[in-house]
Amino acid sequence: MKTVAGKILFAALSVLYPILVFCGLRFWGLSPRKLSILLLLLAAFHLISASRKKQPGAASRLKEGCFVAFLLACGVAAFALDNALVLKFYPVLVNVGMLFFFGATLFRKPSFVFRLATFADKRILQTADRTSVERYCDRVTLTWCIFFILNGSVALWTVLCADEKIWSLYNGLISYILMGLLFVSEIGVRKMKQSQLQSYIPFSKIEADSRPDDSVVCFSGTRLSGDVKTWADFKADVSKVRQAVEAEPYTAWILNADDVYYFLVAIFALFQSQKKILFSANRQPEFIREIRKPDVGFLNDTGAEGALQIPKIIETYTAKSTWTPFDINQAKAAMYTSGTTGVPKEIPKEGWQYENEANALAERFAAGFANRNFYMTVNHHHIYGMAFSIFVPISAGLPIRRVRFEFPEELEQIVKEPAVIVASPAFLKRLAANRKKPLPFKKPPFWLSAGGLLPDEVANRVEELSGNGVQEIYGCTETGAIATRRIREKKLWTPVPPNKISFAENGCLKIDSSYTDIGGFVTGDLGKIEDDGTFQLMGRADSIVKIEEKRISLPEVENRLRQTGVVRDVRVVPMTGKRQFLAAAIVLNDEGVAKFHGVEKKDMNAFFKQHLSGFLENTVQPKKWRYLEELPQDAMGKIKTREVQALFEIPESPNFKILKYHLEGNKLTVKIVIPATSDYYDGHFPEFKLLPAVVQIDLILRFFRGFMKLPTTIEKMQRIKFSNPIFPEHPVTIEETYSPDTGKLAFKITGEDDKNCSGGTIVLKKENA
Repeated sequence: MKTVAGKILFAALSVLYPILVFCGLRFWGLSPRKLSILLLLLAAFHLISASRKKQPGAASRLKEGCFVAFLLACGVAAFALDNALVLKFYPVLVNVGMLFFFGATLFRKPSFVFRLATFADKRILQTADRTSVERYCDRVTLTWCIFFILNGSVALWTVLCADEKIWSLYNGLISYILMGLLFVSEIGVRKMKQSQLQSYIPFSKIEADSRPDDSVVCFSGTRLSGDVKTWADFKADVSKVRQAVEAEPYTAWILNADDVYYFLVAIFALFQSQKKILFSANRQPEFIREIRKPDVGFLNDTGAEGALQIPKIIETYTAKSTWTPFDINQAKAAMYTSGTTGVPKEIPKEGWQYENEANALAERFAAGFANRNFYMTVNHHHIYGMAFSIFVPISAGLPIRRVRFEFPEELEQIVKEPAVIVASPAFLKRLAANRKKPLPFKKPPFWLSAGGLLPDEVANRVEELSGNGVQEIYGCTETGAIATRRIREKKLWTPVPPNKISFAENGCLKIDSSYTDIGGFVTGDLGKIEDDGTFQLMGRADSIVKIEEKRISLPEVENRLRQTGVVRDVRVVPMTGKRQFLAAAIVLNDEGVAKFHGVEKKDMNAFFKQHLSGFLENTVQPKKWRYLEELPQDAMGKIKTREVQALFEIPESPNFKILKYHLEGNKLTVKIVIPATSDYYDGHFPEFKLLPAVVQIDLILRFFRGFMKLPTTIEKMQRIKFSNPIFPEHPVTIEETYSPDTGKLAFKITGEDDKNCSGGTIVLKKENA
């Protein structure tokens, strides 16, 4: 407490010194000899402060010694001569002292302003922005030095040429106002600078010394501490992987890596080695064998069959080769996507397309991205995740989390971190549906979403929960990011410069930009372009179908259903039976769940039909309806028409209700609930209803046959175990995994709280058997 009180007294004496001297001479009748005690006190405070510093350097001791000596000399002279002129030199000495204090740090780095900046925000020391921030702080320090020269010169003039009143007014008021104005102005300029990606370097132009060696490239967990990978680590690991791939005869490499750091290392190693990269999110052995040609290698980080393992390369190789910026025009790549057909296809990409897109996105979103960590919920092997969570942050020198978030609950871990969150509509829908209380973000995150349209109510709910709205991105693999919008600000899409939007001959939107192929790209989307260049999407060209010779837009039907106010999500699909008709899969929102609680399905159908009758003829209204907890979506939040159609191809039954389902490769997950009125319980424990084992096997085969369209003749069953009963009205989840090579169908049924109900393996006869 004594130390604190002393510091407060010292600061008060320093600031009020001109006023105290002026009042002492003019109003209190004090002699210069008596007022010299103020100077002697200040000298004593400086001396005590210097003596308490821990192991001060020689330069610091010399500076403090000189300053104290000058103060003592002035104090002694004022006391001995009883002269007021000597008393006035204190503000001049302070300016001289501050000049030497600030100026010395320009030669003995880091500068004083940089020390203050990193004291307030220690993450500067760990990011690639450090070099540019340090340069900026050097300029600010130099500005303060110039100020002290000018301010000290005016203070000297007031000592030698002005009376006590002017001297007191300037040194006791005006000089402090000028200091304050400079300080406030500097803060404003610094905030403006921080809103820019000062360290942005196109990724093909990054040199070995472009980043500080200890700056963070990737991190595990939630913040820039603990397990991090620095720029020095990154350079060394790129060298190791580069040696490994150059030792192989392959001209192209399939790249699949769940860990973002290994993914980044491999990209730079392959581009520097002038190898073509085939990005694939799918690492299933059958798929890899299909796309892997004799001159194609395979890089992976999870032990996939036939792949060089990136972690093992890094562990066993020694860094030798030097860092080499590569010619972006020679960099070749390709991406695999299911497109709109559901069949994977290769989409060739050039390196300059990735780089030009990253440059455009950085320029568009610089203010929102600066000084943040990058987190993702999407797969980085696809164009959206790759652009926003790989190429933009590595070029901007911003830290990237190595592993993506799978569940909205994980966001609790980063509420104290400045974050860019690269998300999907599916993830945001789950967040909006499950989160009740706002997330206590210290700084509202910068949200991105792509892969499908985000319902208005979801976007609004995310903003309520996090304090910031969502930037939606419209684009595709062939074009990259085309346009953006924030739904609360504008319903229309605004093209991301340099994208130019026009109509093709077929009426679909055409995209021309610096990162599309020459001649542009014609999308499958219909739209309406406004005079200011913004546009709205009117559905896909293949979303216009004919029902009994009447043309109808599927998005129009979906939008009409959303207008009821009780629908969270909906997908309308065309079906073919004796004649073509429409079917609607609907997810109710909270209002809808409350409205239809206890209501029979036929009455729910009647409600929606009644609403549509005001807009659509009866012949084009949906004829089949399903009510789910969630629509089937892939990792990017895309809803595949074929999977929705598969739901309606399974005959509806009063014995069970499908709540949600998901099909990925050879793995199927179906959540169902069995009502108490189901025939499945008839004749089996009438007083205590349990689902029979034979029914469980029947359901497994029914869903396998309906969703996977594969043979279902049982050859034998292995290791079947029924562990816990399945009761009426209790949802259960059925997981099925099929191996085409062995014909084995492994299954597991779990109840609430992940309680295992049953499991085992069914061996199915092969088609050629």
